[in-house]
Amino acid sequence: MSTASAATCPHCTRILPPGATTVCVYCGAPLSVTPTRNPNLGFGFATRPAQDPQIGNIIAGRFKIEELIGQGGMGKVYRARHLALERTVCLKMLKPALLEDPTLVGRFEREAKAASRLNHPNGISVLDFGRNDLDGSLYIVMEYVQGKDLRIVLRDEWPLPESRLCNIMAQVLAALAEAHAHKVIHRDLKPENIMIEQRRDQADFVKVLDFGIAKILDSDVPGLTRNDVVCGTPQYMAPEQATGAALDQRCDLYAVGVILYQLATGHLPFEGQNSMEVLTKHVNETPVPPRQRQPDAPISEAMEALILRALEKDPGHRPQTAEEFRQLLLAVPGQAAAPIAAVAGPVTEAVAPAATVPRKRRLGPVVAGVSALVVALVSLALLRSRVTAPSETLVAAATPAAPPLQRDPVKAQEFVNQAKDWLQKDNTAAARDLFEKAVLLDPDNAEAHHTLGALFLESQPDRARQHYLLSKKLNPQKYGDDVDLVLKELKGP
Repeated sequence: MSTASAATCPHCTRILPPGATTVCVYCGAPLSVTPTRNPNLGFGFATRPAQDPQIGNIIAGRFKIEELIGQGGMGKVYRARHLALERTVCLKMLKPALLEDPTLVGRFEREAKAASRLNHPNGISVLDFGRNDLDGSLYIVMEYVQGKDLRIVLRDEWPLPESRLCNIMAQVLAALAEAHAHKVIHRDLKPENIMIEQRRDQADFVKVLDFGIAKILDSDVPGLTRNDVVCGTPQYMAPEQATGAALDQRCDLYAVGVILYQLATGHLPFEGQNSMEVLTKHVNETPVPPRQRQPDAPISEAMEALILRALEKDPGHRPQTAEEFRQLLLAVPGQAAAPIAAVAGPVTEAVAPAATVPRKRRLGPVVAGVSALVVALVSLALLRSRVTAPSETLVAAATPAAPPLQRDPVKAQEFVNQAKDWLQKDNTAAARDLFEKAVLLDPDNAEAHHTLGALFLESQPDRARQHYLLSKKLNPQKYGDDVDLVLKELKGP
């Protein structure tokens, strides 16, 4: 294959084999334009343009704009330099066209006011706020945060060890406790608003970002409160938030519960085709318990109980303060871990959790390949036994309310087709869920196994190897060469 004309993955930059049109066979990244995430308080996702008219401008005589790092519906976020202090800062600017809307201007001002009231190492620091002399646009200057947001950590590093998960979210709760003590609730807590820095003296140092729709409980601007009754991101909104009821700090604790569920299982507790469907589920449906949703994930009984408590519909049944929640979370790792394989799970039941598997193996290439093939064949046998004639051991371990799965290749292919649509929309979590459902309904679906191999390659190499080997076994003509190439790369020199 000529490398001059070969396609490369935009994520890992490796040369792709012929026919790889949906996801990268090496890292699982969708082969489409991937938006750039603002590493600070961005208004959302956007591709980074080559030039911006503000680059080089000096705002308020103190801040020189150096680079556009994010933009969205409300404005743009820049990396800038504080000229007097020679310090890199993050400068967030409201779109001039929105300055005539008093609601949006008020929301922007409230962000500055809310964040400036907070002084906590796990919260973002506001350095300045005002209007640009040149065009009258509003700006807010904050500390510049290095690192990556929790959504990226979840995408690239799931499953997280429970102790690490607790450490990250305990810091989030510490920042929320500071905010709540100043009568500020966030209302839009989600993985994108949680930055993770790797510091020399502390791994996984957390910064909670974006109080853009924060509600100041003692605010003297009631009109803004009325206009902002339903604000936030649907997947993380508490039932009382979704229905426009009166809010207090416990809506933030519900969002923490959603994030914990997502970090533990790799899935959101409630998903749907549109925002209204998601909100309706938050209000009316009970979440599937985490260990039932993802049986092979390292979720302890104590963690599951705390997550379900945080997701209670009635705020009175949740932890009542961020500090109480933090103490409960920090106590989880010390409690008894859940028994291994307590519930029958998918392919990975036959292997150790990916978080404990080193990337560089000591086994020689031949031994490693034979071992992987044996594990893959055993896994396939387990899958078939679950679908056709489960053994007594698996029946006893399964959740009593769950009926045995029946083989359904037609439905499985429908899931595969839907999953490919989700991949085109850059929603790998939803796609992975559907591909996994497909292989449960039809363990002989080679396409589903092959794509799962790509999706798990970076985060769970053992699991990826199994799926790749199964796809090659089931359809060697179509996938044999690709699998050999990927596994050769996976083993390394």
